[in-house]
Amino acid sequence: MNEQAGPGTRGPNLVKSGPPENGFLVTDDLDAFSKAVESATGLSFDFVPLTRLNTNFLQSSDQYLILNVKDVDVEDPNNLLFLTDSEVFLYAKKPPAPDALKPFEGILAKPFGRSTVITFVVLNKVLESCKGWIEYLIGQVRELEQNFDYARYRDLSLRFERFDDMLEELHDLLLKLEERSVKRVDTRAISVDYSILIAENLSLQGRCGRRISMLKDLVREHEMRATNELNRRIERLSEVVRRLTAVTVILMLPTLVASHYGMNFVHMPELQSPWAYPAVIISQVSLLVTGVLVFRKIGWL
Repeated sequence: MNEQAGPGTRGPNLVKSGPPENGFLVTDDLDAFSKAVESATGLSFDFVPLTRLNTNFLQSSDQYLILNVKDVDVEDPNNLLFLTDSEVFLYAKKPPAPDALKPFEGILAKPFGRSTVITFVVLNKVLESCKGWIEYLIGQVRELEQNFDYARYRDLSLRFERFDDMLEELHDLLLKLEERSVKRVDTRAISVDYSILIAENLSLQGRCGRRISMLKDLVREHEMRATNELNRRIERLSEVVRRLTAVTVILMLPTLVASHYGMNFVHMPELQSPWAYPAVIISQVSLLVTGVLVFRKIGWL
Protein backbone atom coordinates (compact mmCIF):
# COMPACT_ATOMS: atom_id res chain seq x y z
CA MET A 1 0.00 0.00 0.00
CA ASN A 2 3.07 2.22 -0.03
CA GLU A 3 6.42 2.24 -1.70
CA GLN A 4 8.11 0.54 1.26
CA ALA A 5 7.05 -2.99 2.08
CA GLY A 6 6.17 -4.13 5.54
CA PRO A 7 6.47 -7.58 7.11
CA GLY A 8 5.49 -10.66 5.17
CA THR A 9 6.25 -14.36 5.34
CA ARG A 10 6.04 -17.11 2.82
CA GLY A 11 5.20 -20.69 3.74
CA PRO A 12 3.47 -23.81 2.45
CA ASN A 13 0.41 -23.15 0.35
CA LEU A 14 -2.54 -24.70 -1.40
CA VAL A 15 -1.30 -24.10 -4.94
CA LYS A 16 -2.53 -26.78 -7.32
CA SER A 17 -0.99 -26.94 -10.76
CA GLY A 18 -2.86 -28.29 -13.74
CA PRO A 19 -6.61 -28.36 -14.35
CA PRO A 20 -9.14 -27.87 -11.54
CA GLU A 21 -9.81 -30.91 -9.37
CA ASN A 22 -13.53 -31.41 -8.72
CA GLY A 23 -14.22 -27.79 -9.58
CA PHE A 24 -11.55 -26.48 -7.20
CA LEU A 25 -8.37 -24.63 -8.16
CA VAL A 26 -5.93 -22.54 -6.17
CA THR A 27 -3.09 -21.12 -8.23
CA ASP A 28 -0.51 -18.38 -8.37
CA ASP A 29 -0.62 -18.39 -12.18
CA LEU A 30 -3.04 -15.79 -13.53
CA ASP A 31 -3.13 -17.38 -16.99
CA ALA A 32 -4.08 -20.76 -15.52
CA PHE A 33 -6.71 -19.06 -13.41
CA SER A 34 -8.20 -17.25 -16.44
CA LYS A 35 -8.26 -20.44 -18.54
CA ALA A 36 -9.95 -22.40 -15.77
CA VAL A 37 -12.64 -19.72 -15.41
CA GLU A 38 -13.20 -19.59 -19.16
CA SER A 39 -13.44 -23.38 -19.33
CA ALA A 40 -15.97 -23.44 -16.49
CA THR A 41 -18.20 -20.60 -17.69
CA GLY A 42 -17.52 -20.24 -21.42
CA LEU A 43 -16.88 -16.57 -20.76
CA SER A 44 -13.61 -14.74 -21.27
CA PHE A 45 -12.48 -12.31 -18.58
CA ASP A 46 -9.57 -9.91 -18.35
CA PHE A 47 -8.52 -10.24 -14.72
CA VAL A 48 -5.33 -8.21 -14.96
CA PRO A 49 -6.99 -4.86 -14.10
CA LEU A 50 -8.63 -6.47 -11.06
CA THR A 51 -5.31 -7.66 -9.68
CA ARG A 52 -4.06 -4.07 -9.82
CA LEU A 53 -7.00 -2.49 -8.04
CA ASN A 54 -6.14 -0.63 -4.86
CA THR A 55 -9.50 -1.51 -3.33
CA ASN A 56 -11.83 -4.44 -2.80
CA PHE A 57 -14.15 -5.41 -5.64
CA LEU A 58 -17.28 -7.54 -5.68
CA GLN A 59 -19.44 -8.41 -8.66
CA SER A 60 -22.30 -10.89 -8.50
CA SER A 61 -24.47 -12.32 -11.26
CA ASP A 62 -26.72 -15.34 -11.77
CA GLN A 63 -23.77 -17.34 -13.07
CA TYR A 64 -20.83 -16.31 -10.94
CA LEU A 65 -19.39 -14.19 -8.17
CA ILE A 66 -16.10 -12.31 -8.58
CA LEU A 67 -14.45 -11.18 -5.38
CA ASN A 68 -11.20 -9.22 -5.32
CA VAL A 69 -9.68 -8.77 -1.85
CA LYS A 70 -6.86 -6.27 -1.50
CA ASP A 71 -3.93 -7.49 0.55
CA VAL A 72 -1.77 -5.13 2.57
CA ASP A 73 1.42 -6.72 1.26
CA VAL A 74 2.66 -4.55 -1.63
CA GLU A 75 4.84 -7.29 -3.07
CA ASP A 76 1.89 -9.30 -4.36
CA PRO A 77 -1.22 -8.55 -6.39
CA ASN A 78 -4.65 -8.91 -4.92
CA ASN A 79 -6.43 -12.14 -4.02
CA LEU A 80 -8.96 -12.97 -6.72
CA LEU A 81 -11.87 -15.36 -6.18
CA PHE A 82 -14.19 -16.63 -8.90
CA LEU A 83 -17.13 -18.61 -7.55
CA THR A 84 -19.93 -20.45 -9.31
CA ASP A 85 -22.59 -22.69 -7.81
CA SER A 86 -20.26 -25.68 -7.89
CA GLU A 87 -16.75 -24.35 -8.61
CA VAL A 88 -14.19 -22.34 -6.70
CA PHE A 89 -11.16 -20.68 -8.31
CA LEU A 90 -8.63 -18.70 -6.30
CA TYR A 91 -5.72 -16.71 -7.65
CA ALA A 92 -3.20 -15.54 -5.07
CA LYS A 93 0.55 -15.07 -5.00
CA LYS A 94 0.48 -16.11 -1.35
CA PRO A 95 -2.26 -18.74 -1.11
CA PRO A 96 -3.46 -19.94 2.29
CA ALA A 97 -1.58 -22.68 4.11
CA PRO A 98 -2.61 -26.28 3.26
CA ASP A 99 -4.07 -26.89 6.71
CA ALA A 100 -6.25 -23.76 6.55
CA LEU A 101 -9.31 -25.78 5.41
CA LYS A 102 -9.00 -28.57 7.99
CA PRO A 103 -11.13 -26.89 10.70
CA PHE A 104 -13.97 -26.63 8.17
CA GLU A 105 -14.00 -30.18 6.75
CA GLY A 106 -17.56 -30.73 7.95
CA ILE A 107 -18.74 -27.61 6.14
CA LEU A 108 -17.07 -28.17 2.78
CA ALA A 109 -19.68 -30.68 1.62
CA LYS A 110 -22.62 -28.37 2.39
CA PRO A 111 -24.23 -26.21 -0.33
CA PHE A 112 -21.82 -23.35 -1.03
CA GLY A 113 -19.66 -24.78 1.75
CA ARG A 114 -16.46 -24.80 -0.25
CA SER A 115 -16.90 -21.28 -1.61
CA THR A 116 -17.87 -20.00 1.86
CA VAL A 117 -14.86 -21.58 3.53
CA ILE A 118 -12.28 -20.53 0.94
CA THR A 119 -13.63 -16.96 1.04
CA PHE A 120 -13.30 -16.93 4.81
CA VAL A 121 -9.78 -18.38 4.63
CA VAL A 122 -8.69 -15.67 2.19
CA LEU A 123 -10.19 -12.92 4.34
CA ASN A 124 -8.55 -14.36 7.42
CA LYS A 125 -5.19 -14.46 5.63
CA VAL A 126 -5.57 -10.80 4.65
CA LEU A 127 -6.45 -9.89 8.23
CA GLU A 128 -3.35 -11.70 9.49
CA SER A 129 -1.29 -9.63 7.07
CA CYS A 130 -2.95 -6.52 8.47
CA LYS A 131 -1.94 -7.51 12.00
CA GLY A 132 1.68 -7.81 10.95
CA TRP A 133 1.50 -4.54 9.05
CA ILE A 134 0.14 -2.51 11.96
CA GLU A 135 2.89 -3.86 14.24
CA TYR A 136 5.39 -2.72 11.63
CA LEU A 137 3.82 0.75 11.48
CA ILE A 138 3.73 1.02 15.28
CA GLY A 139 7.45 0.27 15.31
CA GLN A 140 7.95 3.14 12.86
CA VAL A 141 5.99 5.45 15.20
CA ARG A 142 8.26 4.50 18.11
CA GLU A 143 11.32 5.35 16.03
CA LEU A 144 9.73 8.66 15.06
CA GLU A 145 9.15 9.46 18.74
CA GLN A 146 12.87 9.02 19.39
CA ASN A 147 14.04 11.00 16.37
CA PHE A 148 11.35 13.19 14.84
CA ASP A 149 11.62 13.99 11.16
CA TYR A 150 8.83 15.88 9.41
CA ALA A 151 9.25 14.04 6.08
CA ARG A 152 9.03 10.66 7.86
CA TYR A 153 5.97 11.92 9.75
CA ARG A 154 4.20 12.86 6.53
CA ASP A 155 5.02 9.49 4.96
CA LEU A 156 3.92 7.56 8.05
CA SER A 157 0.70 9.55 8.37
CA LEU A 158 -0.13 8.77 4.76
CA ARG A 159 0.49 5.07 5.34
CA PHE A 160 -1.76 5.01 8.38
CA GLU A 161 -4.52 6.84 6.53
CA ARG A 162 -4.35 4.40 3.61
CA PHE A 163 -4.25 1.46 6.00
CA ASP A 164 -7.27 2.83 7.87
CA ASP A 165 -9.17 3.18 4.58
CA MET A 166 -8.29 -0.43 3.71
CA LEU A 167 -9.54 -1.67 7.08
CA GLU A 168 -12.78 0.25 6.62
CA GLU A 169 -13.30 -1.28 3.16
CA LEU A 170 -12.54 -4.73 4.57
CA HIS A 171 -15.05 -4.14 7.36
CA ASP A 172 -17.76 -3.19 4.85
CA LEU A 173 -17.02 -6.34 2.85
CA LEU A 174 -17.18 -8.53 5.96
CA LEU A 175 -20.51 -7.00 6.96
CA LYS A 176 -21.91 -7.55 3.48
CA LEU A 177 -20.89 -11.20 3.59
CA GLU A 178 -22.15 -11.68 7.13
CA GLU A 179 -25.53 -10.26 6.18
CA ARG A 180 -25.69 -13.00 3.52
CA SER A 181 -26.48 -10.48 0.81
CA VAL A 182 -24.12 -12.27 -1.57
CA LYS A 183 -25.09 -15.55 -3.16
CA ARG A 184 -22.56 -18.43 -3.04
CA VAL A 185 -21.15 -17.29 0.30
CA ASP A 186 -23.33 -18.60 3.12
CA THR A 187 -21.82 -17.33 6.33
CA ARG A 188 -24.46 -19.00 8.52
CA ALA A 189 -22.34 -22.15 8.61
CA ILE A 190 -19.40 -20.26 10.13
CA SER A 191 -21.13 -17.22 11.62
CA VAL A 192 -18.99 -17.29 14.77
CA ASP A 193 -15.80 -17.20 12.70
CA TYR A 194 -17.04 -14.25 10.69
CA SER A 195 -18.03 -12.45 13.89
CA ILE A 196 -14.48 -12.97 15.17
CA LEU A 197 -13.08 -11.60 11.91
CA ILE A 198 -15.26 -8.51 12.21
CA ALA A 199 -14.25 -8.01 15.86
CA GLU A 200 -10.55 -8.33 14.98
CA ASN A 201 -10.95 -5.92 12.10
CA LEU A 202 -12.66 -3.40 14.40
CA SER A 203 -9.83 -3.84 16.89
CA LEU A 204 -7.28 -3.07 14.17
CA GLN A 205 -9.29 -0.01 13.14
CA GLY A 206 -9.25 1.19 16.73
CA ARG A 207 -5.49 0.69 17.04
CA CYS A 208 -4.95 2.44 13.73
CA GLY A 209 -7.13 5.37 14.79
CA ARG A 210 -5.24 5.71 18.06
CA ARG A 211 -1.91 5.75 16.25
CA ILE A 212 -3.19 8.42 13.85
CA SER A 213 -4.16 10.54 16.87
CA MET A 214 -0.76 9.83 18.42
CA LEU A 215 0.98 11.02 15.25
CA LYS A 216 -1.06 14.24 15.31
CA ASP A 217 -0.13 14.79 18.97
CA LEU A 218 3.49 14.05 18.12
CA VAL A 219 3.68 16.65 15.36
CA ARG A 220 1.88 19.20 17.56
CA GLU A 221 4.42 18.58 20.32
CA HIS A 222 7.27 18.93 17.84
CA GLU A 223 5.81 22.16 16.44
CA MET A 224 5.33 23.48 19.99
CA ARG A 225 8.96 22.72 20.86
CA ALA A 226 10.08 24.37 17.62
CA THR A 227 7.92 27.43 18.39
CA ASN A 228 9.28 27.66 21.93
CA GLU A 229 12.84 27.44 20.65
CA LEU A 230 12.11 30.15 18.08
CA ASN A 231 10.61 32.36 20.79
CA ARG A 232 13.70 31.85 22.95
CA ARG A 233 15.92 32.85 20.04
CA ILE A 234 13.78 35.92 19.39
CA GLU A 235 14.01 36.84 23.08
CA ARG A 236 17.79 36.47 23.03
CA LEU A 237 17.98 38.59 19.87
CA SER A 238 15.71 41.23 21.40
CA GLU A 239 17.94 41.31 24.47
CA VAL A 240 21.01 41.86 22.30
CA VAL A 241 19.22 44.61 20.36
CA ARG A 242 18.18 46.35 23.59
CA ARG A 243 21.72 46.28 24.95
CA LEU A 244 23.16 47.57 21.69
CA THR A 245 20.57 50.35 21.65
CA ALA A 246 21.40 51.32 25.22
CA VAL A 247 25.16 51.37 24.52
CA THR A 248 24.58 53.39 21.35
CA VAL A 249 22.49 56.02 23.17
CA ILE A 250 24.91 56.21 26.11
CA LEU A 251 27.87 56.78 23.81
CA MET A 252 25.89 59.21 21.69
CA LEU A 253 25.41 61.68 24.57
CA PRO A 254 29.11 62.53 25.23
CA THR A 255 29.75 62.30 21.50
CA LEU A 256 27.10 65.01 21.03
CA VAL A 257 29.05 67.35 23.36
CA ALA A 258 32.34 66.55 21.63
CA SER A 259 30.87 67.15 18.20
CA HIS A 260 29.57 70.53 19.37
CA TYR A 261 33.07 71.70 20.21
CA GLY A 262 34.41 70.23 17.03
CA MET A 263 32.64 72.94 15.01
CA ASN A 264 34.84 75.74 13.62
CA PHE A 265 32.99 78.96 14.53
CA VAL A 266 34.85 82.22 15.09
CA HIS A 267 32.83 83.24 18.16
CA MET A 268 33.08 80.36 20.67
CA PRO A 269 33.90 82.15 23.97
CA GLU A 270 34.36 78.87 25.88
CA LEU A 271 37.50 78.18 23.86
CA GLN A 272 39.21 81.11 25.58
CA SER A 273 38.21 80.05 29.09
CA PRO A 274 40.61 77.93 31.17
CA TRP A 275 37.73 75.92 32.69
CA ALA A 276 36.15 75.03 29.32
CA TYR A 277 38.08 71.81 28.69
CA PRO A 278 37.57 70.34 32.19
CA ALA A 279 33.90 71.37 32.03
CA VAL A 280 33.45 69.52 28.73
CA ILE A 281 35.12 66.39 30.16
CA ILE A 282 32.96 66.53 33.30
CA SER A 283 29.82 67.03 31.17
CA GLN A 284 30.67 64.05 29.01
CA VAL A 285 31.35 61.79 32.01
CA SER A 286 28.19 63.01 33.73
CA LEU A 287 26.08 62.28 30.66
CA LEU A 288 27.75 58.86 30.30
CA VAL A 289 27.08 57.93 33.94
CA THR A 290 23.53 59.26 33.75
CA GLY A 291 22.84 57.21 30.63
CA VAL A 292 24.22 54.05 32.27
CA LEU A 293 22.11 54.58 35.39
CA VAL A 294 18.94 55.26 33.37
CA PHE A 295 19.29 52.20 31.16
CA ARG A 296 20.16 49.98 34.15
CA LYS A 297 17.05 51.19 35.90
CA ILE A 298 14.82 50.24 32.96
CA GLY A 299 16.61 46.89 32.65
CA TRP A 300 18.35 47.38 29.32
CA LEU A 301 21.84 46.89 30.78
